[in-house]
Amino acid sequence: MQRTKKLYLFMMLVLLAAVLSGYGLWLFSESQKVRWVVELVGGAENLSAAETTLSEGDALYIKSLHLSPDEQMYDRVRALTLCQDMNDACLTTSLTVANFLLINTTDVRAARNIVEGYARYNILQAQPCPAKYETSQVIKQTQYLATLPTVEARRLAEQELEKIEALGGLTFSLRTSECRRYFAAHPSMARGYLAHVALLVKAAQGTTSAAWLYLLSRPGVYAIIK
Repeated sequence: MQRTKKLYLFMMLVLLAAVLSGYGLWLFSESQKVRWVVELVGGAENLSAAETTLSEGDALYIKSLHLSPDEQMYDRVRALTLCQDMNDACLTTSLTVANFLLINTTDVRAARNIVEGYARYNILQAQPCPAKYETSQVIKQTQYLATLPTVEARRLAEQELEKIEALGGLTFSLRTSECRRYFAAHPSMARGYLAHVALLVKAAQGTTSAAWLYLLSRPGVYAIIK
């Protein structure tokens, strides 16, 4: 009897080990499918790097990526004055407002127009690495996908991810020497982009996907949007 119990316990442990091993292999396999996104922002070393001092505009842009902003953020966004000049400061302000409206309001037409409008211009004159613009593009698309039926949203999200992987971005490429230098100098921007691409992966693969959770688990990434 005692021997039978030991054999049963041994078999259960072997089965548990097999399940855990299989689950681990599945997680690893899923994570490999989106490692290209991590590489697009310069790799894990950029995500783990210490942040340099951000300008006031860049710091507010990062806060506009949060999914649950505090009341103070509402007041700061309301106080912003949009400008038309094609420079980094004006572009950053416009995209900050667009991000906030897209994430936190239901009437997003004006915010979509802001982001889509810049696609007609060569914003590389203002931002040699268009990381902020591409992040806002991802946010715009993800919020749009949330209004669609699940099957259609997944199909379009997969197409968007394929485009980013192939071209380096939705409108402008982030796979450039300027962006490698930019992400190395601004790791918070790398984390912000990765965080919202993770939500696009979630839209494409569903909440049970391990791939989007893998991206959010990279150093400092989840903290950007929580």
